[in-house]
Amino acid sequence: MRRAKRRIDEFLERVDRTELVASWRHAANATAREIRRLEGVDLSEYEFVLLARQTHPLLRALILRAEQQNVPVVYVPHSPLTDFQVDLPVSLAAMRGEAEVDHIASVTGADVSRMAVVGNPATDVTRADPPALTGPPVFAVSPDPEPLLRRMFSLLSDAGLESVVVAPHPRSDVAMLERLMPRTWSLRRGGRTVDLLREGPRCVLQASSGVAWESAALGIPTADIRLDIQSPVYPFLRDERAFPAIRRPEDVRDFTEGVFSIDRDALRKRALLWCASDGSEAAGRLRDLLRAPRPADERIVDAWAPGGVLRTASPLAGL
Repeated sequence: MRRAKRRIDEFLERVDRTELVASWRHAANATAREIRRLEGVDLSEYEFVLLARQTHPLLRALILRAEQQNVPVVYVPHSPLTDFQVDLPVSLAAMRGEAEVDHIASVTGADVSRMAVVGNPATDVTRADPPALTGPPVFAVSPDPEPLLRRMFSLLSDAGLESVVVAPHPRSDVAMLERLMPRTWSLRRGGRTVDLLREGPRCVLQASSGVAWESAALGIPTADIRLDIQSPVYPFLRDERAFPAIRRPEDVRDFTEGVFSIDRDALRKRALLWCASDGSEAAGRLRDLLRAPRPADERIVDAWAPGGVLRTASPLAGL
């Protein structure tokens, strides 16, 4: 750990991000502690280890322990595919849609036969009738830092939007959102954002949020707020024909005034490329997949290993 912390300190000083030293050292300590804890855990009695996320260091420690004991690791993603989720350090991946599998294979060269397509058991929108678009716009926020959220609120307010429903993320600071909101806006309290979408807002505004897939699957016009030049972390959002990019107040006005001319059927079809089934149908496919015996195969693709696509493209390669 002393060597690891020394590398952390040297790296962050080299890239002029010394404000991250404390949090990175904490992550290193927590990971080392988890590795030690897992040394006393016997996973061999289990058929497999099931993960909904593969990027967190503590879950990587669990993957390592399962591999040491020859226990298969199965990944069922908790969100639509992101750039970081092309990394599949698991025995089997149960992805949401064909486009996700194709994207992973194109970026990493991974074997598509190691990735199953089951859909999304967490929602039930692909077979739902599109709602009538009668409600006010929804601003679905991510748990971004306050300065970034302030810029987004200002962008929408400067465009003249007077009645907007703000849908918090489960990890949002609600008090902070209330402080940033214009007085004529309202905050959705309780329930999931997808339930709000079923009520039929006339459009959804969001910034690189997974909820954009749900709104598109319901045929609700959805725009992607892009304050800076960075591309959305979700590959499906890069289709600007389906998800117009919002950068200026004029973009907001053009989008919100033109929502009733958007081809809702075409929008749904684009969303279904990334996930064509959900709810009970997806749950049934996942159950069938998990019932089948499987070997503890080597990792599908380790994008953070030396030479891996994520490590090669990241400043962390110099850590």
